[in-house]
Amino acid sequence: MTVTITTANKSDKKSLKRFYKQQSYSAGLLGFDCIYIIKNKQEIIGAVIISAIEENNAQLFLHALVIKQAFRQKKFASQLIQHALLQHTNQQVICFAKEQLANFYQLNGFSQVTEQQLLQPLLMRYSSYKKTNNTLLVFKCNT
Repeated sequence: MTVTITTANKSDKKSLKRFYKQQSYSAGLLGFDCIYIIKNKQEIIGAVIISAIEENNAQLFLHALVIKQAFRQKKFASQLIQHALLQHTNQQVICFAKEQLANFYQLNGFSQVTEQQLLQPLLMRYSSYKKTNNTLLVFKCNT
């Protein structure tokens, strides 16, 4: 199987929205986004978004990491994250994850940090997410 990882462009928007909807995932674009997609031939099999949320934000937010069910457990999520992080070297990338994903993010170069290390607006977003998932953890990767 040959997969390609690219940065999404405007022509990918419709198929990307369809991909997230098919995966029962509601991915919202937060503002200053870079979306990376992994394809098998021309089919999107995974995507991840790195958002600045607002212009010149010192912390970027990695979110909406989704791999199509049939392609999970094949290291595609790791490949996608590593590619995305390479595009954001020397920038601090933050993600929020459930406790059961801690090992996955640690294997991909992230370390757990406290919410006190979050800057606005990520702290506000984390507080909002935490209301519905009180086991949410914060991870940081300095690329």
